[in-house]
Amino acid sequence: MTTTTAGDTTGMGTAGTAPMGDTSTTSTTTTTSTSSNRAYAPAEGDVSRRSGKVSVYRNGQWVDSDNDVRFDNGIVVNRSGRVTRDGTEVELQEGESIDRSGNFWDKTGNAIENGWDATKRGAKKVGKAVGNTAEKVGSKVKDAVTDDDKKNQ
Repeated sequence: MTTTTAGDTTGMGTAGTAPMGDTSTTSTTTTTSTSSNRAYAPAEGDVSRRSGKVSVYRNGQWVDSDNDVRFDNGIVVNRSGRVTRDGTEVELQEGESIDRSGNFWDKTGNAIENGWDATKRGAKKVGKAVGNTAEKVGSKVKDAVTDDDKKNQ
């Protein structure tokens, strides 16, 4: 935001004419960032699900994990992709990562808000599965009707 003011500092100006006396200009510039975006950059020991496998970031590259991964803060990522912290379990989805602090990141590198909210993540997964099933049922009904129409011709 930039604000500029100029005016008669003597109080002697006349309407319709230029102000008399000295003029002063005051400028104020304020820049405010409201962005809280954090981009993910893998660090040593982070875990990700890639090609259906749990991988650990080691020496600058992702390597398949041979065992469950245990972080110092008690978080455990098992080889099937289940992540556990203080009795809460969530499923690490394809392309997602978890850093050693327990923050979840999506495959595009954006932070996943409330990554430990298993109910929210589970509901999204169930909703997608229901949608996929509905599409399959619709396709089967269409095939049945089309087959029936062919028989009646």
